[in-house]
Formats: sequence, structure tokens, C-alpha cells
Amino acid sequence: MAQEKQEKVYEYDRKKVRETLVRGFRSEKAESTIADLAGLTGLPLHQIEAELPAVADEFGARLKVTETGEILYSFPRGMKSRFTGFGPTARKVIASIKDIAVKAAKVIFKAWIMVMLVGYFVLFLALALFAMVASVAIQQGGNGRSDNRRGGGLGGLWLTGRLFDSLIRIWFYSELFKSPQDRGIRGFSRGPRRPLHKAIFSHVFGDGDPNRDWPAIERKAVVAFLQTHKGVMTMAEFMAITGQSPQEAELSVNRYLLEFEGSPEVTDRGTLHFVFPKLLARVGTTPEIQATTVPLKRTEAFSSNEPKADRTFRLINVFNLVFGGYFLSNAITVAGAIYVSTPKGLAIRGGFPFLYSSTGYLFQLLGSDNPVPAIFWGLGVVPIAFSVLFFAIPLIRSIRLGEKNESVKKENLRRIVYRTILGKNGVFTSSDVSASIAEARPRDTRAAQGIAGELAAWSMADPTPGGYDYKRIREEQDDIAGVRSALDVSGYRPGSTVFDTEAP
Repeated sequence: MAQEKQEKVYEYDRKKVRETLVRGFRSEKAESTIADLAGLTGLPLHQIEAELPAVADEFGARLKVTETGEILYSFPRGMKSRFTGFGPTARKVIASIKDIAVKAAKVIFKAWIMVMLVGYFVLFLALALFAMVASVAIQQGGNGRSDNRRGGGLGGLWLTGRLFDSLIRIWFYSELFKSPQDRGIRGFSRGPRRPLHKAIFSHVFGDGDPNRDWPAIERKAVVAFLQTHKGVMTMAEFMAITGQSPQEAELSVNRYLLEFEGSPEVTDRGTLHFVFPKLLARVGTTPEIQATTVPLKRTEAFSSNEPKADRTFRLINVFNLVFGGYFLSNAITVAGAIYVSTPKGLAIRGGFPFLYSSTGYLFQLLGSDNPVPAIFWGLGVVPIAFSVLFFAIPLIRSIRLGEKNESVKKENLRRIVYRTILGKNGVFTSSDVSASIAEARPRDTRAAQGIAGELAAWSMADPTPGGYDYKRIREEQDDIAGVRSALDVSGYRPGSTVFDTEAP
């Protein structure tokens, strides 16, 4: 009789094994040991141990230690995948669509910003100049008489003169039209020769997340710690590096176990720790400073412009808003009555509506029979709508940025508090923490005490006057120190080269 072909232990379908493990956890209400899984699934221990980190990461496992020192894999959320299924797929699709829409909107709005902010500023300046020239011409046509009731008159001349003077002051004082070299050195950015459009975009949209590369920075810090601590790490040490809360760290550590082929272990005294032996097989050495330095996130600035530049952009937008409101209100109240009857015939309406009337006259010269709709929409509604957006987007971003920076500061402070607790052998008082940098000083002055309390609840610490005694953490760190001292990592070194493909 032909012998059945036996599946090799080290050659298997990884997807099939993971699905079998998930079914095993579900049958046991999402909580099992490795021995339980072997009995439930019939899988070899090697396959269970190899694929269990991926299952733990996908379904958000928490690790527990039993009284006998066994590791219990628990899934408090149930066996709900974080990566597959309708919910995660829908979230990915929505996130992708949202990302594309946001990018497209930014491109369109950036082009609109340049046209609107600078274009309308120049247009309003030109209209004010035309009105002033028209007012002077009217005065000369009236033989120098200053009858305020006549078209134009001193009222129109004074108003347009003041508007023109104000715009000229903005023009020169803001240095908007200086050369790029001068603008880059003193006007708009901390860096040299920054283009005007980039300075405006920085004011509206900011300059992006300064921590976009943080995942790689965090991984390097964790790996550096492991390589200088014999590949062994406790949960408290992991939290001190990542700045994550206990609940976040219990999920996040699964990703590290998967990516760097680590495994959870338990000492004879019941201390849970994580071992990463493959990170020790290296030729070089890891500088000690990389393992002892705490990486901190950076807070995000509102923009990279000088404050003067941001103020100038807001001031220009205020004037665009004022001009838009002026034209819109006159298009409603004055409408088509841009001329008044005088003994010598029709003349441009004077006084406050003079700029509006002269603009209507200009539009008629350019061929428009009825300039009111063009003024109402083109010089009224559109610039007002843009000005509101130009104020609203930075305002909303500023509010959200404040919340985001507070979260960053609290995360940085958590790193400092945790490392302080580890450095003081498990004892903490609020006076122990003094964050010397702004990136670790949230507005809440009692944040450090709150972080310490969060860790105390997780580790069952004893309260003390003004702080906590983390007896359990102290005992675990002492236990792991013994584990590290007993480890001989010389066997993990690559050793001398015995074969080289470049050798003859």
C-alpha cells in the first residue's frame, strides 16, 4: 500500500495555518495557551509559534501570565481582524478617497489662492487708481470748483485718495513685491529665497507633519535598546521608549514581535519579557548613546514664515474682504444708479459710492451694458467667499494643530515620566519630573501626575505621599537584570568569514 505523503513541518501554507489558529481561538472564546492551540488545531508547535505573532498583531492580542508561568494569549476585542473584512476595507477605501480628494482640493485651492489673494489685491489697487484719476479729471472739468453735490466732488476724491494711500502703504510696508532675494532673507521665510507662493501656502496649509518619519525613528530606538541590552526588553522599558500608554503598548508590541521575530518569555519568577535573539547577530556595535537617548516627537509650527509675513497675508485678506463688502453692498443699494443728473448733464455719482460708480463706468467703457451683475459676483461675492475661506482654513488648522501638539507633548512627557520611574528604581513623586523643553510641557500642569497614575493602575503600584511606589515594576526589572547577566550573547556574533563570493 502506498504510503501517504506527509506534509513537512517547515513547509506549510502560512495562510491556512493562521486561519486554523483563528478558528482555535474562537472555539475557546479568544483565550488560549500554545498548548491549548496544539490540542485544538493539531498543528505542530513550530507552525503555531511561527504564525502566532502575526495572528496576535492582526487581532490585537494581549499577553497574560498565569500562576504557573504560562503565557496566555487573550483577545479582549474578540477575533475581529484589524486588516481584513468589510469594516477595515471600507475604512481603507474611504481613507484613500479622502486622501485623493484632499490632495486635489489643495492643488485647486493653491492655484485659486494665488489668483485671488494677489490678483484681487492688484485689481482693487488698479480700480482705486482709476477712481482717483477719474475724480481728478472731474475736478479739472469743473474749473476747479469744489461743489460736493456735483459728480465726483471732494468726497469722491478724498475717499479714493485715502483708499489708494492705504493700498500703497500695504504694498510697500509688506514688501510683497520685493525681489525674491530680499523677500527670502528678511520678508517671508527663515530660509533664503523662498518663493512667494510657498510662503502663502505655508500660511494656509502649514508645512506638513514634522514627525512623518516617526515610525522609523521609533523602530531604530527600540532596536538600539535591544542590541545594547542582550536582546531582552520588558513592557515597562518598551513603553518608556515609545511613549505609549499601557493599553496601546500591549497591542503595539505584537507588531515588533512579528517584524523582528521576537517571542514573549516568562522567567521563573513570573516576569513577562520579550526576547529578540536575531537582532544580536551583527558585525558592528550599537553606540550606547542611541540606547540611552530618548527620542522625542517635534511639535508642529503654524507655518515656517516669519510672523511679519503671516500678518501681512492676513492684512491683505482683510482689505480684500473690505473691498468685496464695499462692492457687494453698493451693488445691492446703488445698483445701476451710478450716474447723477447735474445742470451740465449726467455725472458719476460722488461721495461714498464714488469708487463703485467709477468702476461701473469703467465696465461700460469696456463694453458691458449692465455692469451690476459683474460687480455683484466678480467684485463682491467671490472675493468675500475667498476671504472667509482664507481666514477659516488657517483658523481651523490652528485649533486642530493646538490639540495635536498637546497630544505630542503628553506623549513626550510620558516617555520622560516612565524613564524617570525606571531610573529611580520604581519610585515616583511629582517633583521628580521637570521637563526642560517645550515639546514635553502640556498645558495641563498635572499631566505628569496623571501619567504616573495611569501606570500605577496598570502595575498595581502603592500610593505614597505625592506619588507612587512601583514595587512590581522594581521587582520585574531586578528579575530581568538577572536574566541579562546570565545571558552569553557571544554565540550570536557572526564570527570570522569562512566563504566569500568575491574570493578566487
